[in-house]
Amino acid sequence: MYWANVCMVMVICWLASCEKEAVIPEETQQVDLEESDTLQMIKLGKKLENPYSVANMRKAYSSLIKKQEKNPMKYGGLILKDSSEISTTDYYVKFLVENDEQKSILLADSLNLSIVPLDVEIEQEGDYYVDENTEIQEAQWLYTSVVQDYQFPEGVTYEKMEDLFLIEESGPEEEEGDEEEDQTTTTTVAGKSGISKEFLYDLEDEALRLTGNYEEPEEPESLTQRRSKKRPQGHIKVYNTATGKHNPVVGVKVKTRRWFKWAKGWTNTQGYYRVNRGYRRDVHYTVVFKNTRGFKIWPSVISISSARYRAGKHSKYGHNITFNTNSVGWRWATVNNATVKYFNYCTQMGIGMPHNNLRIVANGKSGGGAAPMLRRTLSSITEAKAGQFLTAAKFGVPTSLLWIVARFVIPDIIIKANANQGTDGVFETTFHELAHASHYKKVGRGYWRKYIDKIIDNQLFHASTAPYGSGRGNNHELVALGEAWGYHMGYFLTIHEFGNNNGVLTLNAFENFDPIKKPNNIAKSQYRDRYGNTSNIGWTGWIPGGIMNDLMDTNVDMIRTGFNDNVSGYSIKDIYDALDSGVESPQEFRDRLLNEKNNKDSKDVRALFKAYYWD
Repeated sequence: MYWANVCMVMVICWLASCEKEAVIPEETQQVDLEESDTLQMIKLGKKLENPYSVANMRKAYSSLIKKQEKNPMKYGGLILKDSSEISTTDYYVKFLVENDEQKSILLADSLNLSIVPLDVEIEQEGDYYVDENTEIQEAQWLYTSVVQDYQFPEGVTYEKMEDLFLIEESGPEEEEGDEEEDQTTTTTVAGKSGISKEFLYDLEDEALRLTGNYEEPEEPESLTQRRSKKRPQGHIKVYNTATGKHNPVVGVKVKTRRWFKWAKGWTNTQGYYRVNRGYRRDVHYTVVFKNTRGFKIWPSVISISSARYRAGKHSKYGHNITFNTNSVGWRWATVNNATVKYFNYCTQMGIGMPHNNLRIVANGKSGGGAAPMLRRTLSSITEAKAGQFLTAAKFGVPTSLLWIVARFVIPDIIIKANANQGTDGVFETTFHELAHASHYKKVGRGYWRKYIDKIIDNQLFHASTAPYGSGRGNNHELVALGEAWGYHMGYFLTIHEFGNNNGVLTLNAFENFDPIKKPNNIAKSQYRDRYGNTSNIGWTGWIPGGIMNDLMDTNVDMIRTGFNDNVSGYSIKDIYDALDSGVESPQEFRDRLLNEKNNKDSKDVRALFKAYYWD
């Protein structure tokens, strides 16, 4: 983690106290390579007339019956008696959500929530949407449909916008097959059984025509083809700049929607998804960066929900999406994959995993990396604190939207992720920050507050040596140990993932970092290893950045004159196991490590720490 942002953040915070069946369309999002730091609000287009309202369905019924007067037995007599038989099955509603707790209550009811109305065109996609006409300015309208007998939760303001007659029953998500449907079969709608599906499909088509929403298929299809339901499927991939290949985006949600009908699927390890219900027409596709492992990637600090790439309307058969470096979704997909990799490495290497429900903000150009763990470290965060946090971290958030981060986001981790860093660079930063999250889960809130307090103190009184300081004052030992772990994991896992040809750090530079005796006043730009590398070395000299690698490798490195690294045989699990809550300095870490490993190579271990000036 690069605490430059978090320092200012916390200082000011606390001072303010997816042949037709098989060929699936491919999409590669094309946007400007240089993404803007300015957050854009979604722009809505014209309001659409709702074909599924009870009123419009009744009109469609009357029109359809009139057209079929010469053939009254077309549907085998299995129709409704008259338009009055069309009654409410669902409601189109909106909820005024004021905080994350209220949103969680609605999500617990398996509602599909949208930040924009479901009966409008989207003129321009963006990062967020706020209804500026809302009387209560510090709340967010969320739109969805609920079944007629839905029990609205207490304490959440809502408004019924329209009575709906949905052709298919709402409720448990259906598992539709891809076979063509028998139009003579019947179904049950609104408690009325024995209704011809052919009639219902004709009724829906008529409602779409009357309201100006009917779309002719782009390619000629028979009536049977148009009415056969298909479950959309496809692959989601992201370009890897380090390998030149497209990798599957693992474990993310793909949602599809057509008016009030939703479906979802999750990508597997090959990036393949298939949603859980079928459609008769083209649908809207959205990739939601909420992972099966539990974590969520957020697009910014003023988004009310996890990052999502809206791909627009495409075939009912499916849709493929590839995120290249000129895609706004590249950074979200890359951070997602890096996080999945980190969790896998934890399992493989015996490292404690972070909390599985992490909220990770993946920024574009703005800021750096940080693991403040705000949702866990602070019992609460006020709007004022959130505003000062964002201002200090230079996120450029409008003052009128600062309440969003305080009530909905409250990030655990913030990661700078853009194409200029490359896939390996983004992975390194993500590994680094997640290593801190693993550490936090083990040591807890109290330990992390000390960590933050030291950063705060340095920002207040020693800005010239920000972010870590110069190895002076209370708790500098704790920062030295924590950052040594973060840097080690970031570089160790990056080399493990990409090899020595990664663009972040060579193995030589990793093994040959020259420690600097503390305290010191040498500028960060002057820190060099014996190979003269500076751009890839971000370690402050008094932080023992290479010491954990020296505990593990089999090389005999000269750390500094008179001191060689003769230690080997320690594992990364051994190192993590010694990072306990009572271990707050490199020396205490050394002693705990020796104690847990029966003083293995004790003399050489002590000499190693002395070589790094931590004796």
